[in-house]
Formats: sequence, C-alpha cells, structure tokens
Amino acid sequence: MSTTLDFADVRDWLVRPRADKGIRFLADDGTWDYHSYADLALAARRSATAMTAAGARPADVVCLLMPTSYPTLCAYFGAWAAGLTPCMITPPSFAGSAEYVELVSGILRRAQPVLMVTTERYQEVADLALVAADLPGRAFSHGQAEEPIEVPKAGPDDLAILQFTSGSTGVPRGVPVTWQNLAVNISCTRAWSEWAEDDSMASWLPLYHDMGLIGTLLATVCSQADLWLMQPAQFLRDPGRWLECMTRATITAAPPFAYEYAAQRVAAERIVGWDLSGWRTAFVGAQTIDPEVLDTFVEATAVAGFDRTALTPAYGMAETTLGVTATDPGVAPLVVRVGPDGLRFGHQVTLTRQFHLGEEPVPARSGWLTGCGGPRLGTRIGIVDGDGVELPPGHLGEIRVSGETVTSGYTNDAGSGGTRFTPDGLRTGDAGFLHDGQLFVLGRMGDSLKVRGRTVYVEDLEAAVVEATGLSISRCVVISAPETDRAGVLLLVEGRHHGWRDAAYQALRSRLGDEPRIRFALGGNGLIQHTTSGKPRRRRMWQHLQEGTLDATIVEPGVPA
Repeated sequence: MSTTLDFADVRDWLVRPRADKGIRFLADDGTWDYHSYADLALAARRSATAMTAAGARPADVVCLLMPTSYPTLCAYFGAWAAGLTPCMITPPSFAGSAEYVELVSGILRRAQPVLMVTTERYQEVADLALVAADLPGRAFSHGQAEEPIEVPKAGPDDLAILQFTSGSTGVPRGVPVTWQNLAVNISCTRAWSEWAEDDSMASWLPLYHDMGLIGTLLATVCSQADLWLMQPAQFLRDPGRWLECMTRATITAAPPFAYEYAAQRVAAERIVGWDLSGWRTAFVGAQTIDPEVLDTFVEATAVAGFDRTALTPAYGMAETTLGVTATDPGVAPLVVRVGPDGLRFGHQVTLTRQFHLGEEPVPARSGWLTGCGGPRLGTRIGIVDGDGVELPPGHLGEIRVSGETVTSGYTNDAGSGGTRFTPDGLRTGDAGFLHDGQLFVLGRMGDSLKVRGRTVYVEDLEAAVVEATGLSISRCVVISAPETDRAGVLLLVEGRHHGWRDAAYQALRSRLGDEPRIRFALGGNGLIQHTTSGKPRRRRMWQHLQEGTLDATIVEPGVPA
C-alpha cells in the first residue's frame, strides 16, 4: 500500500466510500456508536446541500462550534462536499463566558465565515460571539437535506481547511491550509507510521487542535481506515478507555502529558488484562518530550506487551499544516543529556551522554532531551542564528522549515508573534539543534510556551502580573525560558520595587499550573531591551539568558537563596 497521497485523494472517499470500514464514537455508557464511511459520505453530502441552501458558496468559510460527535463530522465533511472551507472552533469548557465569547469572536473576525454551524446546546454562546464579531444572524443549526450534493472539483492550491493556532490564550491566528498542504502532510504521517491496509487509529484529541484534526481524524478518514473516536473529557475521566482502544487500533497520537496521565491513573490490574502488542505507532508531540515520561509509560504497559519502539516522538505546528519531523518506525527514541552550561544560542551544544530508550535507565534529573527524528517527502529543516544564517549540525539556534507542508501565511493580517513566514522558509520561533540526523527541540524562544499541549502567550502573563502587582507595564516583561525537561518563564523587572513578588508568583502559577519553572530577573534601568518601535526584544533577552550575559539578579520564588 502506497503511503503517498495525491491532493485529489484527500477527499476522494466522499465519492468512493467504503462500507466495510468506519468510525466508532464512544458513548458515556461505554458503548460504541458505529458509522461506516458510506454512511458518513452520504450524510456529509446531504449536509452540504443544507449549507448551500442557507447561502454558502464554494470557497466560503464555515465555522463549526460543535463537540466531537457524528453530526460534527457530517457537518465538517459536508463543508468539503460543498466546496467550502471548514474551521473548527473550540467548544466552551471551564472558561468564563465573557472570556470565551471574546476568544471566539476574535476567531470569527479573522475567519469571516458565511455560516457558523452549531448545536442547540451552544446556540446562545454562538449568537453572542457572532454579535461581538459584527456577524449577527449567521448561526446555523446543523441539519441535512433530502438530496445529496454533487461534490465539486478542487485544485491543489484551493483552501481545504482553516485552522487557528492560539489554544485558549493570546490573539487567535488563522492558518489557511491547501489540499496540497494536507496531502503532503498526511502522506508524511503515513510514511512515519508505515501505514498499511489493516491499520486503524484511536484518538481522544480535540478536533480544533491540529494533531487531533489532521494527525488522527483526517489522516484516518482519507485512508478510510477504522477509527475509534473519543471526546477529551472521556479520556480525562478514564484514560484507560484510550489504552483499551489500543487492543484493537494500531496507531494513536497524544501529547506527553497524556502518556504520563494514563500511566499514573490506570491501575496495573486493568493493564495486565489487555494485549497491547499490536500497538505499532504512538506519536508523541505538541510539547517538549521528557524521556522520563516515556520510560514511565513503557514500564506501566510493558506487562501488556507494549513495545517501546512504538513510541514515535514528533515535532510540528499549525503553520506547517502539522508534522515536520518524527522518528523512524521500529527504533526506540534517542535520548541525550546536555552538559552543564551546554546550551548557548549560536554555539555548539555540549552533550555528555546518549542512548536509545531502554538501553539505560533515564535518571530523574534535568538536562535530558528526546530526539524528534527527521522530515519526509521534501520537507527541509535547518537551524539558523538570529540573522537567519544556517548553523552547522550540533549548534543551538532557531528551527527553520521549508517545503510543501509549510502553509502560505496567516489570514486577515493576524500578527505572527515569534513565528514568521520568510522567503527562506518558516522561522518557527522554536529553539533546537540537529544531532545524529535527528531534531532536538528545546522550546519556544521568548514569546510563548506550551503547557499540556496548550499555547500560553507571554503578553497574557504580563497583563496578569501587572493587574496583580501594580507594576508598570513598561517596567516588567515576561519571556519564555524553557528548560531541557520542562517549560519555564522569566519575569524581568526593572528598578526597585517592593511587595510584588508573592502576588506576581501567584498570578503566574495560577495560569501555568504546577509544572513550568518560574524565575524573576531583577535589574536596573536598561535591563528590558526594546526595538525601535518600543516592543520588548524577548528573543534577544532570551539569548542573553542562555549566554549568561543578562545583567540581572536571578531569583527563583520558593527556593532558598
């Protein structure tokens, strides 16, 4: 079976669906609701007829505010069948209603959808968000018409989907993805997993996240393979349901915290009763990968036959459609230890040890990194310095990506933050280095960080600190300062101020959770560097921190001096 798809193959299943393969949706009572691809394709084409009757026309954007469910997929692929561009929006969770409406309205302003497909459950919040975005009256309750639509043709450069990058904080940024982008990226996923005719997928990932949407849902649907699909809340309530799916499915994907969560929460008595020997590929991505987490998961599941070579660390982002690199099939992840003071931007990285997972125990100490493999199908990666000059292998710099999987830019003038589209490729804003043919990723360079798969922007953290402490926004700056084994932030404060530290720490900790490291940098005037337009030079300050040349006293709250 070829792993490479042509752009037309991505939605060919809508006109040539299989009746012997399909998707199973987990119900809260533990049963599975099955729908074949033949059923889904017909329902999608009927949904397409309903959307076009409501005024949608080819190339229009249609937003979906719906939970993971069969009707959601009918609407999503109905948009494909009608020649529309679907865009998934995160459903409400624990966010306050005003905050959530602000987030969604920001997405709607940039997406400019002709319809917002939703359910009765979310109708009220959808209406509020549409009004806030100056798009009133565009909410559309999902439904189907009697007659299925004829699927129009599409070209490789036509838009297939619109996805947003911002998680739950920061200004949302829309990334338009073409059919060619999708075809190449899904083909990479199939190559990294050595996709075969009898492979199948299980996923609980949210469909508004690129890994959940493209890496698990679209990669499986375009292959017309069996899929076990859960809602995120179902995984959180019982991660054992996900593991039990892997007694039948062969491929899955999740952030590192999910593997750690499952190892901690699922009793050994349950695991020993399962057969996980058929689990071939376990993609791991969306945040820095701690090798100790992988080792813990292997220890918990080895009794059920899980093979550590199934672990497939990967690196990617929405701006590259999804995946950029992943490790080769059948090879345990490569683990390296960075020496003390061994990470300086633009310089050779000092490594003191390396081995493949399982060859040695992973000590519970900082300094370890996991290799994320290499690219496929013409995707190219390089490591560059601050001026964009490519650095030799083994040097720490910014990761740059080029190739057909890289999208064209952001939609409707959304600010790019640390990630920039340049003539030479995508400057990702992530720091990393190449070693033994693999990419090792340190994390974001100054402007954002990943916390349990969620992007957190430093501007939001700064606003929280200013509100909690009364510090002047011109005298304090937050930068992302990742460690080798976890995320971290550094709060820089200029001048002499008193009584703010406890409040600042609590403001940061409440938004970051328990895992990321929090430090303060205290200094005089000039500590915070700015561009000529007055913006903080976070990337440059991060480089000074890495080089040990930041003119400040570093304090870690809660740690004795």
